Amino acid sequence: MEKCFRSTAKLVVLLTYAYVETIMCLTMKRTDPNVCPRTVNSLTGTQTKFILECCPDYIYQNGKCQACPEGKFGKDCLQPCLPNYHGVQCKKLCNCTDNKKCDPVHGCFCNTGFTGSNCSNACPSGRYGANCSFECFCAHDAECDPVTGDCLCSAGWFGPHCTKKCPLGTFGMNCSGICDCPDGEKCEIITGNCNSLKDEMENLNSEKGSDKSNTVMVYIMMAAALIGLVCVVTMVVKVKETLCRQVQKPKKDTSKPKLKRRKAKRRRSSVQTQDAQTGSFIIDSEFSMFQPPMEEDVYCEIGDISTLEPDRY
Repeated sequence: MEKCFRSTAKLVVLLTYAYVETIMCLTMKRTDPNVCPRTVNSLTGTQTKFILECCPDYIYQNGKCQACPEGKFGKDCLQPCLPNYHGVQCKKLCNCTDNKKCDPVHGCFCNTGFTGSNCSNACPSGRYGANCSFECFCAHDAECDPVTGDCLCSAGWFGPHCTKKCPLGTFGMNCSGICDCPDGEKCEIITGNCNSLKDEMENLNSEKGSDKSNTVMVYIMMAAALIGLVCVVTMVVKVKETLCRQVQKPKKDTSKPKLKRRKAKRRRSSVQTQDAQTGSFIIDSEFSMFQPPMEEDVYCEIGDISTLEPDRY
């Protein structure tokens, strides 16, 4: 089935009126949600057509009938909410206190500093303004005015954000208290109690000593970590150097080579002959085969190969 929209145009052709009916259709099914059937008569009243369309409080969007947005209701969502109603399809009833205005989208339009469905709740701690949408910036546990955002400073502090101590000689809320301490004693900014300068200096030195102790501990921990790292690196290097020496040094066979070396020494004079023409020495191949085998190419990543132990034969 189809949902159709009719538009009529009037044409004048040779002083004769004619009506042209244009029908625009959207694909719908009877089983689709929020679809309502409706009969439509032709302009002449001689023809009736059965069509489908979205039910009241729904609008055709993205291929289906969807609920009217906040603040709208009725056929094709063309009507605004009635007074004291708001929300999706205007189904929510406003219950604003003190004759607050009912917004068709958000509901009760609360006074600054209040929130909730009926504007009966003050802004939560740390928030202020219309709809409690602003954040407070108050120090030292100061309270924030939910309407203006002004900081209500705690005792001993003042300033726009309660970041300044009471001036010398004053104490308490809004620094309105006047200190009455003997000479040589200082007034405590919160309670107004008198403390001697000696006690004040001792407290200050104690705080500094604590900070210094913490700093020393941090340095000690950093130094220990650095020493540990150096030790680990040194051990790794030593292990790799030891492995390289073991790979470079050839294995010795202690069984028969000793006898062969002695035999080679006895025959050395007989196997070496001098070529009279070239002046070079000729070494018997029987002697050369008893020489220790040369090590194949060996590569060490760490250590100087020149420092490795030489072969002794």
